[in-house]
Amino acid sequence: MRLIKVQALLEVEGGIREGREVNPRTMLMEEHDSANTSYAILSHRWGDEVNYKEINKLPKMATADRDEIRARSGYEKILKSCEQARIDGFEWLWIDTCCIDKRSSAELS
Repeated sequence: MRLIKVQALLEVEGGIREGREVNPRTMLMEEHDSANTSYAILSHRWGDEVNYKEINKLPKMATADRDEIRARSGYEKILKSCEQARIDGFEWLWIDTCCIDKRSSAELS
């Protein structure tokens, strides 16, 4: 199961807001065994969302591309979910819109 690293995403966003350089090698997601990992879940209506490919490339993107993604309502949901997960003591977060690679029929089924 692919999960978002809550602290890593919040650190990247904090760096962007403060105008610091983002490390392009920052990994925002990792594979985990769902039976042995505690994680928060967000499942919601899909719309103006950030997908699997975009969330993975966020630290590597040019500023204009990254800003377009950060302006989406779906990115705000991810960010707020990470903030809440951290408050609730979770290191990991699963969100259907960006943890599922929609290009893979196996992951969609």
